[in-house]
Amino acid sequence: MSREFSTDATEEQKAVACHHWSKTVDDNLDNQTLYDRYSEGAKAYDEVVTVFNSQGQKELAKTTAERFPRNRENVRILDIAGGTGKCSVELRKHGFRKIDGTDASEGMLNVAREKGRYDRYTVGELGVDALDAATDTYDAITICGLNVPVLKKLPIEAYEEMIRVVKKGGYIIWASFDNVFTDDDPELADRRKHVRTLEAQGKWKHVELRYFKNYLRGSNGGVSVHQIC
Repeated sequence: MSREFSTDATEEQKAVACHHWSKTVDDNLDNQTLYDRYSEGAKAYDEVVTVFNSQGQKELAKTTAERFPRNRENVRILDIAGGTGKCSVELRKHGFRKIDGTDASEGMLNVAREKGRYDRYTVGELGVDALDAATDTYDAITICGLNVPVLKKLPIEAYEEMIRVVKKGGYIIWASFDNVFTDDDPELADRRKHVRTLEAQGKWKHVELRYFKNYLRGSNGGVSVHQIC
């Protein structure tokens, strides 16, 4: 059963979470304004995600663990759109230890730094800034919670840059709302085109798609896995 809020959330917590949500889902915002709004609400973000009954980070970490059944302490992960580091918390529960984080919101990363959730912290905008890593640095990239209006505008170069920093045979593991991984939303046509173009070019291959309940706010989600070729 999907639930919009966690069962123990108070009415006040629900109101705060809804206010934060309303400031970050406007398709008409330019990206920098959006990132600034995330920074303004960064201190409350962990609670907002909990109040909204988000299972995305847990499901992403579960899938990542399945892809790396052994030696997880030596697996290098880059968590993109990592925000306050909620994904890192779940990944570490599975034994992963070498996790770097990057996000376009400096305020969100500052919270992650205060909590010691990553090894390295890099402020940068996916699709605009090059990733601060050498080619073939990571065994995997994880992404959970990348704002959908931002996702819709990602150029193919963003996907190529992610592929560049992951080793051959490694993975890009992405959790989001379930419709991101279907052909239903016309506004995500560019994403589908980019993904399939890179598959046709032999840059990566799609190896898994799994759906789950309660990605965020009662909406269901999916985890998609591409392996680097």
